[in-house]
Amino acid sequence: MILNVVLKMILRSWWRNKVFFLVSVASLALGLACTNLLMTYFVHEHGLEGRNPDRDRMFFLRQDDPMTEGKRVAFAGAEIPPQLKQSYAEVEDFLRLGKLDLLYCKVNEQKVEGDFKMLSADTTLTSFFDYRTEEGSLSQVLCQPGKVALSEACARHLFGGKQAVGKQVEAHFRFGEARTYEVAAVLKEREQSLLQFDMLIAHDPDFFWGGLTLLKLTPGTDAGHLADKLNADKVPTLMPGQTKYYLDPLDAICFTTPDDASQQTLDYVSQTPVQTLYISLLAAVLILIIACCNYTNMSLSRLLQQLRMIHVEKLMGATLRNIRLQLFGDAFLTVLLAFGLSILLVNDCLSLFNDLLGSRLTMTFFFSSQMLPWLLLFILLMSVIPAWYISCRLSRLSFTEYRTLYSGRRKQRFVAVLVTVQFVISIGLLLATLTARNQMELIRQRASRYEGCIEIGDAFGAPLAPFKTELEKRVKGIESITLSKASVLNAWIRQLNVQRPGGKEVRTNLLTLEGDSTLLRTLRIEQLSGESPSRLLERQASPVLVNESFVRLLVPAGTEVVGHALREFDTETKDSLAVIAGVVRDFSVNSLEEAVTPLVITLLSASDLQKGFYLQLRLRPENREETLQQIEAVWNEMNPNQPFGYADMHRDFMARNGKVLSLSHILTFYAVIGLLLTGFGLFGIAWYATRQRIREISIRKVHGATRGQIIWLLNKPFCIYAVVAYVVAMPVGWWFMMHWLEQFAYRAPLSIGIFVWPLLVVWGISAVIVCLQGWILSRVNPVECIKQE
Repeated sequence: MILNVVLKMILRSWWRNKVFFLVSVASLALGLACTNLLMTYFVHEHGLEGRNPDRDRMFFLRQDDPMTEGKRVAFAGAEIPPQLKQSYAEVEDFLRLGKLDLLYCKVNEQKVEGDFKMLSADTTLTSFFDYRTEEGSLSQVLCQPGKVALSEACARHLFGGKQAVGKQVEAHFRFGEARTYEVAAVLKEREQSLLQFDMLIAHDPDFFWGGLTLLKLTPGTDAGHLADKLNADKVPTLMPGQTKYYLDPLDAICFTTPDDASQQTLDYVSQTPVQTLYISLLAAVLILIIACCNYTNMSLSRLLQQLRMIHVEKLMGATLRNIRLQLFGDAFLTVLLAFGLSILLVNDCLSLFNDLLGSRLTMTFFFSSQMLPWLLLFILLMSVIPAWYISCRLSRLSFTEYRTLYSGRRKQRFVAVLVTVQFVISIGLLLATLTARNQMELIRQRASRYEGCIEIGDAFGAPLAPFKTELEKRVKGIESITLSKASVLNAWIRQLNVQRPGGKEVRTNLLTLEGDSTLLRTLRIEQLSGESPSRLLERQASPVLVNESFVRLLVPAGTEVVGHALREFDTETKDSLAVIAGVVRDFSVNSLEEAVTPLVITLLSASDLQKGFYLQLRLRPENREETLQQIEAVWNEMNPNQPFGYADMHRDFMARNGKVLSLSHILTFYAVIGLLLTGFGLFGIAWYATRQRIREISIRKVHGATRGQIIWLLNKPFCIYAVVAYVVAMPVGWWFMMHWLEQFAYRAPLSIGIFVWPLLVVWGISAVIVCLQGWILSRVNPVECIKQE
């Protein structure tokens, strides 16, 4: 009975204070949704293979990358892991994985497009990872050639909701090969899985030469000591005698840091940028703080009404226990309701969040045994502590104590602090967002040269000179086309030893491109010196162009490089006739975290390019799709047994800068949420403040105060809060963002607008909200207000 009465009193209190209640619940719901989402993502990523009992015994076998100093690659020749298991008792088992370059699939003669990831694996896969099947047998797939296992998502994509086991899938690979597989298993989705793939087959000994290798060590084995033994025994590496092996735990590849800009990217292994992870979590906590500030401000605003209600209930015979129960229930149910709404928001926003961060969170994980206890503890702390404090404090508070503690200047100062904290966080998030987007804009500028560009061919394919000729004749939507001997974004790199002044020798990479005279026009590469490529090919036997980084790193200061033999600066070049005929401006082919590599562009004649395996094409944007269809039709006509495929150069370049793109999107998302919450809070505070001062404002109007003066009177404190918040937030935000920018070799300059816009936006939002409330209040008849008051 008592509980029913208490619940009715709580609902009546909510109804009487609709504005405060709605603002409090909406703010808390948004704040809790953001925090729950990022906290769950944090736990999910940090707990990869968390339920795997052998997680701590699994290590990646990595070795020094022979092409890049300081970089490690997770690669071992196909014959190495069996030798290790046979020769070293510390190696309990091994798992070799290889990725197949799949273009597309066919089901029932129908082409199915999709970014499918196909892996090949040893039979030991099941001893490393506990994969469960929805239907079929995984062991059959790993033991028999011609069988394939599909993930649940892939099976739905290929066959809809129909049974997949026993069906045929025709896989078409990049090098013109097509194979037919029988579906023998459909795998259930694994939460927090290290591996991410759509299709799985057994290794084909004739086509598997090596790949990523995992070793499972015996209990108690020291991985570092075992790696030293491997190197001491001179187990063959990619460059015997110059590189060595390492045994790294799963976290070494699963979590990337800014210091590991050149870390190997494996799209079938779950890899998370640590910096993005922690920045996102910090942003979520800041959003929660804004929500809590709103909740506290709204609670203070309705405090007097609650106090009056408590004293009326005391006069009516309510006991102290009943009043405490009511106050506790009010606060507890408010937070609980907000938490329930936050779960609904998370459910609606989860797909967007997964797209932003490339994660694989599911609502099931929120209620898993790994996450649910943390969420319950979090919500209990968020609800019980404030509810207990409010119930104990208010139940004994008198009107005199209220005036001393929660009214007048003391309350104004407290509210000012809370509003300023909200402004500080909003300004900080805006500064971070604008800085990240500014860096993203620099990346887009560097990527603009690749817009509309595609690349066709591979190093093992047929020469494409005849195909180029046909395209020039039959396809009108091509703006420029280049025949070359190498991929641009995946060009061959070799290392050089460079002698520095003082005798110090350092190693640097050298990128080489070989193409016809249209290469610069197709890729929009700016030539700084030398004649046009077509004229150079007419006048010189073997002209080459170098970039600015080549001149800066390999050419002695003060030397005019044009006219010199390439061999003077690149002693390892095989072309003794190559002469440097010009310099081109630096352009990026990798992430902006890496400095531009010295580049040599060799210009080749049509006769030298008869065995060119690559085409770079710039398509006219107005009819891109039609042009692609025409190119594919010509390809299928000339190469009926080879599937058509191309690389979108702009998309691939942006993917290499994906970390910045993800961070920019997540910061933008949380900055908007922060501004929305701040706006909610300001609306509630302004609404309360105007109604508390209605008598004062009416008297001022009677004495001749104008509408503008009244609006300025209400706006003035919020302007001061915004300026104070700006002074606090700017130095802290600037320090953090400068530290973040240090990871980039190329940084966008910070314009004055980045520092001005956060203040203008926050002040503008507060001004609009407060001015609206002031304008509404200024229209009220002052005489009627004074009578009513």
